[in-house]
This record gives sequence, structure tokens and C-alpha cells, in this order.
Amino acid sequence: MKFIDIHTHNLLKTGFSLINIFPEDVEKIKNDKFYSVGIHPWNVSKVNLEKQLSIVKKSASLKNVLAVGEIGADKLHPDFILQKEVFVKQLNIAKQLKKPAIIHCVKAYSDLLEILKKEKPEIPVIIHRYSGNSTTAGELLKFNCYFSFGHELFNEKSKVPKVFKKIPLETVFLETDDAAKDIKEIYMKAAELKEISLEKIKLTIFENFQKCFKINA
Repeated sequence: MKFIDIHTHNLLKTGFSLINIFPEDVEKIKNDKFYSVGIHPWNVSKVNLEKQLSIVKKSASLKNVLAVGEIGADKLHPDFILQKEVFVKQLNIAKQLKKPAIIHCVKAYSDLLEILKKEKPEIPVIIHRYSGNSTTAGELLKFNCYFSFGHELFNEKSKVPKVFKKIPLETVFLETDDAAKDIKEIYMKAAELKEISLEKIKLTIFENFQKCFKINA
């Protein structure tokens, strides 16, 4: 059974990885790999939004583009109102295509909850590099949300490992994002924190993947 890396920016990634592509880079999409495509909240004021939203919709229709993302909101970056507007537009693209959305959310979980309550997406929503607390996670679980974790699991000074322990494994994914760590290392750390076997966590995340994406990894 494969290690599933649900979010990476490494275009050369091997194994079963969901490679994040920005609209301006869609020509790099290859038929033998899997991708997510979306306008990152950091970029909303730097690009031609009409053009890029069109690219997202067209690219996300491809069979090997499995999700729309990463999209979302980040209060540490400017143009927050515009970020939310673009997020909702892309969330609606994901809804139309019936594909999961991969979310970037930094210090904006109340805004995310507000959007989810209003938009009521029936698609899976995967919050990559989850940094909220377990109470917020409980609220997000009401909206078909999954939580992805990466190299922060190794940071004992962070709250992330403690939160990870409390979140149901049936709602978890693992990722490398832009970190140097291998996905197997992250799986091993996750298994240690959950006090379960590596095979158990591989199996559960495989089942989570099948449930979200309706394909075999």
C-alpha cells in the first residue's frame, strides 16, 4: 500500500502525490501524475483574476487534476477581503465539478467557518497544514472537513502534535508541502503520535483517500 502525499509543491515528486500547481504553471501538468490547481490567497492581487479563474475551471476539469487548491484565506497577507471573494469563487468551481477543495487557512478559521456555513459545500474540504485547535476542528468536522498534517508534527514546541492526537484518524491526511522531509518520515511520526502501527495509519489514510476522491491510489 502506497504512502499518499496529499499536498506537495515538488513538481518532481515520485510516489502517489497530489502536486499543487498554480494557474500560470498548468503547462507543466503531465498525464502520469496527479494534481490540484488553484489561485493561492497570497497571489490574488498579483494576477489577472478573470483569466486565472478560467484556467482553474478548465484545468480542474482534467481527469488527473483531482482537486481545486490550494485556495483559502490568510490574515498574515494583504487583501484579505479579496482573498475571501476569490476563495468562494474557487470553492464554487470545486462544487460544480464535484471535486475536493484543498484549503490554505492561516488565522482565519472563523472566516472559514462562516464561508462553509453559507456555501454549504457537499464536497470534501481538506485543510492542509492544519494549525487550528481541537475545538475548531470539531466545528469544521460538521462540514465534511479533513485535516492534513506535515513536518509540524516533529515540532514539540508547537500545539500541532497535541491537536493531531485528538483528531479522528478517519479525517486525517499527511503531506510534505514544501518541506524537505520524506512522506514516509511523516507517516512514521504520525503513527508514533497516534500510538498505532505504520500499516494501520497507511490503511486508514488510503481509505480516507478513496472516500474523498473515489479512485484507487
